[in-house]
Amino acid sequence: MSEEKISTKVLSAIFATGILSFCGVAGETAMNITFPILMKEFSVTTSTVQWVTTIYLLVVACVVPLSAYLKRSFKMKSIFLIANLLSVLGVLIDFIAPNFGFVVLGRLVQGLGV
Repeated sequence: MSEEKISTKVLSAIFATGILSFCGVAGETAMNITFPILMKEFSVTTSTVQWVTTIYLLVVACVVPLSAYLKRSFKMKSIFLIANLLSVLGVLIDFIAPNFGFVVLGRLVQGLGV
């Protein structure tokens, strides 16, 4: 039985992917507990604030089927970097959002990064 060593580069990639996957799931589920705060801060109703998660999931549902095409057409490193940049950009848009529309826009951009 031969033992193959896993390179540091591969381990780093696995670790980074795991952390980013966890952040994506945590970011999605954590939004639900922010609803009361968002409703108060932006003076919106429950049905309006639910667009924060709805738009994210709709965009994710559109992006996932495209992933096979993207993988064939572009390098994985490029896809990985762009996806992470889009996720960070979405968070920044949410962070500086002056109104609820920008919060939804930020979530849309985050969904593109998934």
